[in-house]
Amino acid sequence: MAEVVSKETPEVVEFNQLKARTTSEVLTELANEFGIVYVTALTRQGCSGCETQKPLFKALAEKLTRENADKVRFRSLHVNYHGGDKRESWNAKRIFGHAAYPTYTIHVRSHVGPLEIYRAVYPPMEELEKEIRESFELAEFYKTEAQAALGTQI
Repeated sequence: MAEVVSKETPEVVEFNQLKARTTSEVLTELANEFGIVYVTALTRQGCSGCETQKPLFKALAEKLTRENADKVRFRSLHVNYHGGDKRESWNAKRIFGHAAYPTYTIHVRSHVGPLEIYRAVYPPMEELEKEIRESFELAEFYKTEAQAALGTQI
């Protein structure tokens, strides 16, 4: 995975370290453990909605990490946008297939790779929290399925 800029919750990752990778490579690195719900915020420099939601996402990440540290990981992937240069933003859209900022995704790992459970542009944090909590059961299900498919303890 790209270098984590911060060990805070959520972890902050600079998108420019991912831009040469394929969607499959990025998602495989992003959702790399079974039984974990991966929540990603895709944000862009100069995005007013991103700035509005940043403290709300941080508060949600801290709360759910405190309550479920062994079940959830939060990351913020930040896209630079200098002087109208849209290249990094277009690279992010190529990899993640999102339409706007901020976009939030939830993934879990399965024996066939990472699976997207949820995606939304500028959702209320209550909705995001509900989707995360509902994803814990799916993450555990796919962990059990992977153990059965691979015939091992994960």
